[in-house]
Amino acid sequence: MSDIRFVTSTKALDDLFEKAAKIIFDRVQYNLNYLGLLCVRRIRDRSGDDSWYDQTGNLRSSVGYAIYSYGRKQVESTFNSILGGTEGSQKGRKMVADLANLYSDTYALVVVAAMEYAEYVEAIESKDVLASTEIYAKNEVAKYLQKAIKEAEKEIQQKEVKL
Repeated sequence: MSDIRFVTSTKALDDLFEKAAKIIFDRVQYNLNYLGLLCVRRIRDRSGDDSWYDQTGNLRSSVGYAIYSYGRKQVESTFNSILGGTEGSQKGRKMVADLANLYSDTYALVVVAAMEYAEYVEAIESKDVLASTEIYAKNEVAKYLQKAIKEAEKEIQQKEVKL
């Protein structure tokens, strides 16, 4: 029976694990950020026939996303105003700020439509606000996480590892 043994310091191993963890964290965040952008585009960039007809622009302006890491907001979308919908932009930013406590024990991508009437538009007017994009995101998230892992593995292998 043969053993492979090597001697290294605990600090060197800690440094290696810390660097690898940071690379993985950065790749996951990058890929979830991209998925968030795709989700916002799916919601905001549709015609009135495919979604809803804007009157004030506030509902579309309130659509955005944030990425949380154990209660800390890591990324937030821009919440650009559409048709002068500044109230929607403000409510979107406020909602993602207020949601941090709900994600204190996990890492999450959260997509929002912050106007109080978003549910009404979806349920009563039968217009798609978030529903189809939620299904899309749930179907895509595993693919983006796998992509992040592959990218992280490649980046870690390319780095010179000194023990």
